[in-house]
Amino acid sequence: MEKNDKYTHIFRVSHQLFLSQGYASATIRQISDQAGVSLGLTNHFFSSKEALACQVLGMISAYSSLFASVTHPCQNPLTRTVLAQRIRILFLLNSRYRRFYLDTLKQDILFSKLEKTPGRILYQLADLYHFPADEDMLLLYGIHIPYHYEKTLVLGRENGLFSTILPEDIPDYITIAAFEHFLDQAVLNTALVDARKAADSVLTRMPSQVPEDFLLNYLRENSRESAQ
Repeated sequence: MEKNDKYTHIFRVSHQLFLSQGYASATIRQISDQAGVSLGLTNHFFSSKEALACQVLGMISAYSSLFASVTHPCQNPLTRTVLAQRIRILFLLNSRYRRFYLDTLKQDILFSKLEKTPGRILYQLADLYHFPADEDMLLLYGIHIPYHYEKTLVLGRENGLFSTILPEDIPDYITIAAFEHFLDQAVLNTALVDARKAADSVLTRMPSQVPEDFLLNYLRENSRESAQ
């Protein structure tokens, strides 16, 4: 088996294990055994189980964004951003990834993923809507505030809290927390309403897990970027 084939095989095995038993119960040794490779080789390609989980989360996020853009193209960058976030969260909550998603929130793996690959959407929106945004604002409103809202609301509901907040309302709370400091309330409300309408259509068409062809293409693209 070629080097790239082994990398792909290990990732596919870990993806299936995360789907079937979540993140917390899966182990690197279990992944290695099911992939039929040594523990050392798995650690060579992926430094830790967390690194594998971050890769899976990145793939899910990329798939959610692509699926949303293909099935419901949107020219407005704010609505597009709000829609992608909404699709990602509701897809994770309502698909086979639910247990894996909850585990990554509990162990702050999703936060680790966000810290390593911060979005630059605040800068794009700052140019469009003429508000100031610097590195501190990007860090606070682009990562810390929305993530902690997401973790608090999703896990809180799992523990019996926030019973009046429906799952489909959670993305709205996160979006408002991230953007209300910068945007006019009417502009933000319009984006929320438009994204909610679009998401209803998009989510009904999404499969319960990322398709194999997208997974393979995602790995090829990431391998190409890493080599550059």
